[in-house]
Amino acid sequence: MAQQAWSGKTGGTHWMQRTLVGLIRHTDIRVAYSAMHLWLIWYILIRAEARHGAYVFHRRRGRNRLQAAADVYRSFYHFGQAIIDRFAVYAGEPFEVTVENRELYYDRVHDARGFIMLFSHIGNTEMAGYFLTTPDKRLHILAYGGESPVVTAHRQEVLSRNNIGMILVQPNDMSHIYRINEVLQQGDILAMAADRRMGDTTVTCPVMGADAPFPAGPFRICRATRQTVLLVFVLKQGPRSYRVTVEELQPDKTLEQQYAQRLEQMALSHPYEWFNLYDFWH
Repeated sequence: MAQQAWSGKTGGTHWMQRTLVGLIRHTDIRVAYSAMHLWLIWYILIRAEARHGAYVFHRRRGRNRLQAAADVYRSFYHFGQAIIDRFAVYAGEPFEVTVENRELYYDRVHDARGFIMLFSHIGNTEMAGYFLTTPDKRLHILAYGGESPVVTAHRQEVLSRNNIGMILVQPNDMSHIYRINEVLQQGDILAMAADRRMGDTTVTCPVMGADAPFPAGPFRICRATRQTVLLVFVLKQGPRSYRVTVEELQPDKTLEQQYAQRLEQMALSHPYEWFNLYDFWH
């Protein structure tokens, strides 16, 4: 299978993204969910990501080819819902959220020291930035700096209302490293995904029976700063509801293995919400 890099960018033209925001403002979100069925099969047929999705379900999860094809459809449908929900937040739609281990999270928030939250691309990661908000401590999200102007503008508008900022990672620019240090030294929260390889430096961990490269950077930051590390998953429960799980990891030499193990467990228990739409294992 040819290697496919993860682009880190939301699909669709700028016009399509603006239209989606407007549509959701004037219709029930379930109308947008239903509309996906009209074009989803065609979309899957022309996208290379679908072939990798079939590989995940067939080779890594042991599903036969017919089952894998159905699984790919369900996975893309859940992915479409996640994208729609993000734009629904941009349009001002309310969501209900349940936070497991809420006390653990707010104990860290009320501590004078900063801490780190690690995410993955299981569920709807970005929604945590809208749910886990607090006036007591500013949240800074380390994000890819190549998103579309429409997504970036709406995202920053919503985040700014919730005491959340963004640290953008740009190619050939290391300024985000200095910003990370400032954030943690002033006792704020740093949030970042740890399952998407953007550069060449990786650490290998087994996932579903095969070695997978994870970005080394997030784990190096955790160890170098010696901060508390929380692992967060954001899982969909219904048309307007999400469940957030929070747990604490030990920032030692097994941090990567801890992360990969929990990633695998969540991917197996929520197979259609692991939006692994690129060549994860290479």
